[in-house]
Amino acid sequence: MSSEKNGNGEARRGWLKLPSVVYEIEPHFAMAARLSASPAGVCRMAAVDLPAGLVQPSPVQANIGDAKELGHAVRSLRKSVGRRRPWALMVPDAVARVNIISFETLPAKAAELQALLRWKIRDTLGFAPEEARLSHQVTHRGPGEIEMLVTAVKEDVRRQYEEAVDSRNDASLMLPVTLALLTLLPETEPGGQLLTHVCSGWVTNAVVEGNRLRFWRNRALAGSEADGDAPQAAAAEASRAAASVRDRWGIEIRQAWCCARPEGSDALRRCMSEALGIEAEVIVARERFSAGLRAKDKPLFQPLGAPVDAVIAATGRLR
Repeated sequence: MSSEKNGNGEARRGWLKLPSVVYEIEPHFAMAARLSASPAGVCRMAAVDLPAGLVQPSPVQANIGDAKELGHAVRSLRKSVGRRRPWALMVPDAVARVNIISFETLPAKAAELQALLRWKIRDTLGFAPEEARLSHQVTHRGPGEIEMLVTAVKEDVRRQYEEAVDSRNDASLMLPVTLALLTLLPETEPGGQLLTHVCSGWVTNAVVEGNRLRFWRNRALAGSEADGDAPQAAAAEASRAAASVRDRWGIEIRQAWCCARPEGSDALRRCMSEALGIEAEVIVARERFSAGLRAKDKPLFQPLGAPVDAVIAATGRLR
């Protein structure tokens, strides 16, 4: 993705200082990974299953049914990976509103830019703009046009997730999982690239063209879609995403990527390849980053570790 600045003023390529621990909270599981800088990689990893209904992703409503129960689950992870700072938090895609906005010019003052962004995305939020925690980055500059990716999370929703991990210290980074996974896509691929991510009963499709995010859509898989029919349903969503960017911008999908966690990537790849008419590839966590893991932790890395790999990549140290 772009090397422009994000909402914290850091560059996208190398925009993140390597955190000590990465947490992820999803409707069906929670995961934690302790990172090492030298050698770069993951040195400890743990995961726990979560009961149905404990985490219900929503951009507008309370997400955590029982904060005490979730806190207990996260503490069990912390016992395995250790309590370290800074820490990063990956959250379900449905927690965030993701917008792509175009401008002719941008205000010079940060406060004016924040006010302009809130006004621009107000109709997409479903809650008062002043309740949003924003992050933003420029993804494209052209003659008379500046394109910006703006991510908004409702403040009380953000606090629910952060307080489940650490009630005293904020996350150094909170990011929807699929936005993190986009870091793993090759930047030099010509044409459009489609990423389909399936996790815990939800599917997200994102399309990038060069350095630009051009499309983002997230929805819940309902009923049989969330069970045995998930690969077919997700592939149908991928096909609609491809049709949408082709009809709207004339973008042809040249490369399709998929990631189903904690399982199902091979079935999703086959269904997407058939639906799109091109061979889809699976995004996997790179084994070189798991070399330092304890033997008992290694089985977790491939099914769950792709977002952790993405966080390591986002430091810019390993490209």
